[in-house]
Amino acid sequence: MFNMLYGLKDIHTVISNHRKIGGAAEADSIRLSSGETYLNPVFTNVDISKGYYVSVGFIDQDGANVIAHVDQIAVIKGLQHKLICQLNNTYIKQYLLHDTLKYLQKLCEVNNGFVTSSFKKEALKLVRDISVKELKNHNISLPFPVEDKLVQLFA
Repeated sequence: MFNMLYGLKDIHTVISNHRKIGGAAEADSIRLSSGETYLNPVFTNVDISKGYYVSVGFIDQDGANVIAHVDQIAVIKGLQHKLICQLNNTYIKQYLLHDTLKYLQKLCEVNNGFVTSSFKKEALKLVRDISVKELKNHNISLPFPVEDKLVQLFA
């Protein structure tokens, strides 16, 4: 996916399928009808009621957790699906990086000694999401070799 998103439905899809596709929905900015502007918001939630989008939750680059009614949104600029390592929002990037590394370590513990194809596939997805550089920076090793450049292969 990793490209432009076109609306709340796309944001909801990225959030709902986070474990499957990785990454996050980030925009360059969001401006509310009140005039408040938030830079590099990463969307965390989209509330739906009776088939209608009601509100969105996001965290801006300063760590402010904002929930806004959809009627309050004036403009969302530069909305994209990005890998964690590609996020401009350093606050949420560090949070997601820590969370992913913690999950990857647990995954390796649970599968200790058994490198099944499903384990390897999930581990490689996580590494691709955070980057091999971050894996090395945190001294985490996997029970199988990992190339410096991971490329998404679609099966």
